[in-house]
Amino acid sequence: MKMWHAMMRLASRTWHRWREIRNNWSDYPLQEGTVWGGQYEVRRFLGMGSYGQAYVCRDQRSGATVLLKRNKPSKRMLGIQLLQRERDVMQALSHEQIPRLVAYRSSGSEEAIAMDYIEGHNLEYIIYEQGDSFTVQEALQVLRGLLQPLKHLHDSGYVHRDVRIPNVLMRDGKPYLIDYGLACRIGEQLPGPLKEALGETDAPADSAAALKTRMRRAHPASDWFGLGHLFLFLMYAGYTPPKDGMERSWEEELELPDAVKLFLRKLLNEDQGWPSTAECERELDDLLKRGDCD
Repeated sequence: MKMWHAMMRLASRTWHRWREIRNNWSDYPLQEGTVWGGQYEVRRFLGMGSYGQAYVCRDQRSGATVLLKRNKPSKRMLGIQLLQRERDVMQALSHEQIPRLVAYRSSGSEEAIAMDYIEGHNLEYIIYEQGDSFTVQEALQVLRGLLQPLKHLHDSGYVHRDVRIPNVLMRDGKPYLIDYGLACRIGEQLPGPLKEALGETDAPADSAAALKTRMRRAHPASDWFGLGHLFLFLMYAGYTPPKDGMERSWEEELELPDAVKLFLRKLLNEDQGWPSTAECERELDDLLKRGDCD
């Protein structure tokens, strides 16, 4: 009996290892020069997420440069379903700071979204690779710029749910909000498999996972919360920790004007927000006009 159990455990480990190798092989990125779907020539691999891959491609029919987001083959129908959800969101949007959906294509068992490619660096690159820092005024202007596409998104009935520094591209001083893979309708209740795939899990209020849970709510407050944390990232880009090494709250560590602290608290506290994103935008406009952020 012990021999039988040992053989079963070995068979199970062998099966899981074989499946991992197969998935890694099927998800191997397309190489430069590959033409996907008979139309999109791969110029550069951008990266891979849990359910998709992104490439810079040349559309051989139009000659335009596009971003191609392809489902990961190993994720099968779940990856395709998530890609189709993203397509549906992008079809409902039309804003200069949101990538435009160009096409949705199928090729065998794979599907992909083609969208406008926005040339620029994201805030994560700007902070960690270029080493740039931001004044309070500059950081608030980034938020002000992001409220434009967010207002359009919310007015269209959707929530982004992933407003983070990797998903904000800067071009000519203007922020662009990208990656709508986690977006959903305001108030939408997702079925179990999709809920799990999109990171909607119940977490204790005092856990690190609780921050992620806050950003996954199907309410505009999730995006305000994301904006608040994005602002903190911009502020900490130029922060020098104290020599005593003690960890303190952002209110103690950052030297921010009182009016800015009040606005930031409202972004981070779902119980002290605004009736709409337009109201949030108006309050930030008033703050910038009064000069209370210097």
